[in-house]
Amino acid sequence: MNKKIALFLLVLFSLAAYAPALRNGFVWDDQALILRDPLIRSWQLIPEGFTHFLFTDASASDFYRPLQRATYNLDYAAFFLSPMGYHLVSLLWHAAAAVALFYFAEEFLATCKMEPVRRLWVAFLAALVWALHPVQSAAVIYVAGRADPLAATFGFLGLYLALRTLRTEGTGKWALGVGAALSFLASALSKEIGLIFLFVWLIIALAQRPRRALLGAGGLVVSVSIVYLSLRLAAEHIPAPAASPAPLLVRPIISSRAVAEYAGVLLFPWRLHMERDVETHPNGFGPASMGAASMRELQTLLGLLLIAAVVFALWRSRRQSAIFLPLLLAVACYLPISGLITLNATVAEHWLYLPSAFLFLAATAALESSGWIAARNFRSRMALATLTIWVLFLPVRTFVRTFDWKDQRTFLTRTIADGGDSARMLINLGGLELSQGHLDAARQALGGALAKEPENPIALLNLAAVTIKQGDFPAARAFLKRVTGAPELRARAEESLAVLENRESGKVDLLRLRLAARLGPVDWMIEKRYVKALADLNFPERAIAELGSCLAVAPYRAESWQMMNELLQRTGRPNEAALALSMAEANDVHLHERAETAL
Repeated sequence: MNKKIALFLLVLFSLAAYAPALRNGFVWDDQALILRDPLIRSWQLIPEGFTHFLFTDASASDFYRPLQRATYNLDYAAFFLSPMGYHLVSLLWHAAAAVALFYFAEEFLATCKMEPVRRLWVAFLAALVWALHPVQSAAVIYVAGRADPLAATFGFLGLYLALRTLRTEGTGKWALGVGAALSFLASALSKEIGLIFLFVWLIIALAQRPRRALLGAGGLVVSVSIVYLSLRLAAEHIPAPAASPAPLLVRPIISSRAVAEYAGVLLFPWRLHMERDVETHPNGFGPASMGAASMRELQTLLGLLLIAAVVFALWRSRRQSAIFLPLLLAVACYLPISGLITLNATVAEHWLYLPSAFLFLAATAALESSGWIAARNFRSRMALATLTIWVLFLPVRTFVRTFDWKDQRTFLTRTIADGGDSARMLINLGGLELSQGHLDAARQALGGALAKEPENPIALLNLAAVTIKQGDFPAARAFLKRVTGAPELRARAEESLAVLENRESGKVDLLRLRLAARLGPVDWMIEKRYVKALADLNFPERAIAELGSCLAVAPYRAESWQMMNELLQRTGRPNEAALALSMAEANDVHLHERAETAL
């Protein structure tokens, strides 16, 4: 098999395994990043996207990923709101990541002095298993998960180019170095984990031993870090609500359990779901609670055994760089998501996207070195047969997994049924039921969320919306009075109180709406309600002034300009209205199609 055939098969199998995803819709965060983000609606807004963190017009986040958003700009221009186009692009980026991993792996194995035919097969099999493994589905099927394939594609490309500099001289060396730096920067701007590629390159350069290689790697890391931080620190950022960090003595326990949890989904990827948690949640001393806690303790012990096995494997392979270095790199990429650092979850399948690539490369190199792939004796043949069955199972499971993401309801119900019944998932299900008018089902799901997190403000806000629709105004008021926390949450509670008072008395409380609009960071949904209320109560000039304040802060929002156009037309200012409409059209290349869709 030559390189061209290997690349063709790699892309073909990658696309085929995920092909059913092309018929899926937008789910979960796709709705915030695609349907509601005003910064993806025009090509000219791509530079503006570099000055904002993700989730504009949604919950605040700490995610600075301008290149992820830029790909959505291109998708929106090409496909408008057709999910198939977005899914196709995500699949292509995953295939590109697999190709980049193949090129890096082959170049890396060349530095390890592996023979050309052997390294071709090892690189191909490692990239193929990585591309087809169903644990990657959350990063590929899910449009909002595109940051992982983006970061991996640019990161592996950067490593390949950086490795090429070790055997190139003259101007070609500088060109490859610049290309590697730009690739590493693009990886970091795609997702924060992309920064780990700089550390990975330092480890590889250190292993090469020449002083020039290490000095060059250090200069590259410093340069990329300076550019990245200059962009990130200057961007507009509303910090996300801080998660309660686990106590320091608890984190090693969580980390041990996470190792066991991840090992389970890598070896036996059957029960896959987005929402995972390895913390112990005691609920009395009943048999169910005690049984669950006992299983967690067993998971801790298993995790410790697996950690010891990895340490032993590193020690055993210390003189085999083709095995030792990828395994060491897998550990390095795993540490940020190991649980030692507090993140927004304890474990998540898509976090394995990068570390699993190095792990599969190390495993494939170890199998090749051991002679299992050659299958020279009965034991090797049995091992090869078992491994072959496992590899053939992976694309089948991936193919089936794509159907779990068919639409929002399928995604939520299957996630909850498979064990991802967290408060967050139940809140999302309650919101879906509310949007579809299934009020009793919404109340049941949100009640389940409150049973898990009794004072969750999002659950309380949604329950208030349900009870307002049901006409249970005292219950709605009681729920809203319990909402505490960040200013943006209190702002939403004030907005809901204004809605409640309107339903009770028929009057619009402008003061309360104004308070809601001023309490927290600018929230377009609240501002829009306030501006509309001013216009409906025959205060068009005040509405125009309020909208002007919004546009001064966020001139990129086409919906604001469109509303300004309507208000200016009502007040008899056609020239200004035409200018506002032109601004709306400039900021949304599908403005008129959106209007037709809304109708």
